[in-house]
Amino acid sequence: MGAFHYLGTPVRADETRSAAVCRNAEGKERVVIAARGYVLIVDPVSGECKQLPFPEGQIDYPFASMSDSSGLLYTGAGRMLMVLDPFGAEFVWWFNGEQIPEEEILGFAFVETEDNIVYATTYPGCKLLKVDPAAGECTLATRLDPEQKYAMTLAADCQGWIYAGIGTKEALLCAYHPASGTRIHPAADELGAAGGSAVSGSGQVHRGSDGEVYASLPAVHAEAKDGQEAAPRWFRLHGGQALPVAAEEVAPSVYAGSGYQKLHRNLSGGRRIVAWQLAEGELVIEEADGRMTVLPLQYDGSGTALSPIIGGPDGRLYGTSNHPLHLYRYDPKNKELTNFGAKVVEGGGGGNICAYAAQGPILLGAAYAGGKVYLLDTRKDPSPQRGTPGNPRLIYADDSIHRPRCAAAHSDGEHILYGGFPGYGAVGGGLGVVHVASETVTIYPHDQIVPFQSTLGLAVLSTGGVIGGTSIETPGGAEPIAREAVLYRLNWQSRRVERRWTPVPGAKEISLIACDSQDRIHGLTSDSIYFVFDPHRECLLASRDLSDWGRIVRQGLIPVQQGGQWSLYGLLSGALFRIDPDLCEPVLLSATPKEATSGLVYIAGSLFFGCGSELWQYEETTE
Repeated sequence: MGAFHYLGTPVRADETRSAAVCRNAEGKERVVIAARGYVLIVDPVSGECKQLPFPEGQIDYPFASMSDSSGLLYTGAGRMLMVLDPFGAEFVWWFNGEQIPEEEILGFAFVETEDNIVYATTYPGCKLLKVDPAAGECTLATRLDPEQKYAMTLAADCQGWIYAGIGTKEALLCAYHPASGTRIHPAADELGAAGGSAVSGSGQVHRGSDGEVYASLPAVHAEAKDGQEAAPRWFRLHGGQALPVAAEEVAPSVYAGSGYQKLHRNLSGGRRIVAWQLAEGELVIEEADGRMTVLPLQYDGSGTALSPIIGGPDGRLYGTSNHPLHLYRYDPKNKELTNFGAKVVEGGGGGNICAYAAQGPILLGAAYAGGKVYLLDTRKDPSPQRGTPGNPRLIYADDSIHRPRCAAAHSDGEHILYGGFPGYGAVGGGLGVVHVASETVTIYPHDQIVPFQSTLGLAVLSTGGVIGGTSIETPGGAEPIAREAVLYRLNWQSRRVERRWTPVPGAKEISLIACDSQDRIHGLTSDSIYFVFDPHRECLLASRDLSDWGRIVRQGLIPVQQGGQWSLYGLLSGALFRIDPDLCEPVLLSATPKEATSGLVYIAGSLFFGCGSELWQYEETTE
């Protein structure tokens, strides 16, 4: 038996998910920032802010926004496309995608043509939609590619052609001519001349400040020299054709920023927006004379979803929020919850720290996006970099572990291992080994671990050998190649995989693993199948379906030492449970008070976990 305690909402901040400057016929301007569930309309002169929820209570993340020539804003969230009049502060049209139920996201990118028609892209069908709010219509124009899923950028030229950068399994460009219905792949000849082999990633297109359309494709791997990544190949697009150009000939985009946080257009009169992040609560404008104007962004932030947590060697709990990333700490002894904000984590932005491990007083955190590795000294308070190194410090980044999922401290007291999924369009994630004292990182590619699979769980045996659990999934848009997930044993001395097993035939993912005091591996698949495997005897000892207790929660299976005895605790979305290693049997402790979404830490007799944006404690009691 035990008792649950709500500890608070560590972070209340929202993430900018695209923005645009809207300008009407009278020359008035509004800055519109799109966020999960709402837009924030800002007067760039007075600083007045107006928060407007999405129509019909829609709560989802936007991926792009665009202002049209009349001053309207176009954006999308989930399966809803929306058109906003920022001057009247109202949504004038929206579309729920009833005619295209197979599409999960509408509005991955937008473009307005020379004749003032707006188009938008979808995911995962990579379709192009014609958006006509005046007629109250949204119709399918074409499918940009039958195999690729992402069309993240759009641009239109003065000849009536629309261009899309698509990927991620293969980086391509697509050109579509609405008047004739022609659809072609420009730059196909250049791809063939480069060897004809597919390059993963995405093609990119943009309208330049000179009115021309430009595109880029990733360099083929053979073009890299002296260990340096080769520069992308650039083209000017016109009339459906691609003309190679030098990078210095490419005009800057009418969009500023990158990813899902781009800003479309900028202010007039020599004023320029240089920062527009809701997470930092500021709209920063560089005036024509070089002065900086900082306008506070006033909005009602909802609680921010929490990512996995860790108990630090100092007896305190550490974690981050997810979209945006804020670092927080909870001190169970003093019952003190502290949010250190966004700026304390260099390059954190809209990501999150997904996996942790500790060696001595140092915490390692592996973060999305881009496989960033941070070291945090728990003997000091977290602080941003201001002339001296910050805490935590960014020491490394590698896209081969773009989405980290696990980390484990090696028993040698010097190293930490981490793993996860690769970047967009790739199949199979790397395995990283960090020497903490020297801050050096070695990445072992998937073909040296388990080909075309990613490591999602790690555990260290008493012998020093390392056990990994894998996934065949490819969240970056590629198609899986492997058939089923495995456990593997890495020889620590040789750093070579010496054995692989399939403890749950047909499982696509072994999501979580933990090692008990007898070197038995306890695991959970993505279908909530619990199993116990003995890597020394190479046999399955137990298996049980726990799906009635809920779905997998990241970092939801941990070994715990209590009074010299080892046990394991687990967390699924609907239940906390304990595993007696002698019996290899999960025992329900309690249903969770809300849906659990992030786990799991044991500190001084209590378990801590996240339910959405809330931090919870389960205090175990004895009868």
